[in-house]
Amino acid sequence: QRRVHGGYTFYLMSEDSDRGDGGWIQWFCSLAEHQFFVEVDEDYIRDGFNLYGLKQKFPHYEECIEMILSPDVPEEEDLEDEKFHELYQEATDLYGLIHARFILSPRGILPRN
Repeated sequence: QRRVHGGYTFYLMSEDSDRGDGGWIQWFCSLAEHQFFVEVDEDYIRDGFNLYGLKQKFPHYEECIEMILSPDVPEEEDLEDEKFHELYQEATDLYGLIHARFILSPRGILPRN
């Protein structure tokens, strides 16, 4: 299901879809406008060395990391919440910086299936 809110287009999982697969990272990378993103390994994101210096750039860093690593994708009620939109934008920016580092790492350079 596609929803536009606050200038952002969101694609929601349907009620009958399997919510256990992929989580936020897979959902985010599957959005039409994110076709150039790859799925960053969660182990890479959990390793603080790989994220050095990013915490100071984001006021809600911990919440963004939690969102990025979440096994859940946004639901209908999330789209009505302004705080969600602020956090989503911050998480998107943070994921973009993590992604940029990851694709230059040895694991990120390996071919993807």
